[in-house]
Amino acid sequence: MTRTPCTRSSRRAHRATAVLGTVAGALLLLTGTASAHVRVFSEGAKEGSPATLRFRVPSEKADATTVRVDVTLPTGVTSTDVPPASGWTHEETPAAEGGAAHIVWTATAGHELKPDQHRFFDVRVGPLPKKPSIAFGVAQTYSDGTVANWNQRPTDDKSPDFPAPVLVLDATAAKAEPARGEVTVRPTPTRTTAPTPAAAAGDEGAGAAPWLPCAVAGAVALGASAVVVVRRRTAHDGTGPVQP
Repeated sequence: MTRTPCTRSSRRAHRATAVLGTVAGALLLLTGTASAHVRVFSEGAKEGSPATLRFRVPSEKADATTVRVDVTLPTGVTSTDVPPASGWTHEETPAAEGGAAHIVWTATAGHELKPDQHRFFDVRVGPLPKKPSIAFGVAQTYSDGTVANWNQRPTDDKSPDFPAPVLVLDATAAKAEPARGEVTVRPTPTRTTAPTPAAAAGDEGAGAAPWLPCAVAGAVALGASAVVVVRRRTAHDGTGPVQP
């Protein structure tokens, strides 16, 4: 069968598209992994109104499961109800003078969060305070006894390893807010020793993902190599000269 110029161009286009699709998929996969942190969401939340907070907690350690989640409610945020979380029990610690309220979920046997899994924990709260944004502290305990303290705020335009989940109520005003450092978290009784955020970062190997730049560079190089192979095969088939 005689190959026309249109046929040859179409084959090259399909090969290039496949290569670019592979590289794009790899980049999306890597980016998704790096962004897996504890988050808080609340549809339609606004100042002065009740809301339902949804905390999304991913289990990031490859060799341990998540067994406990401790959420610190900052001043001005009061829990009114905690919907059941299947497979998990919960208890509330009211705010003491000068302290903060805590809601602690504990996994029952067989319901621990396995590596790369996540789940939502809901809290219904009373009228939200009149603030541009509200930062929460979350202590995530793993089955090996390590604790990831998600309570850091960005400083000097740098993203911390363990950022506190932040609910934004006024995006414009929140952007103008000065960095406030870490969220104050009152310790709660626990049988495990909670390392500092820096130590937890070392144990987990997650957070800022220092391997990400190298992995992205490798993916790009792989894509470039694949394009070269396609072009060489095209030349070998006699479909046309190789352009520099």
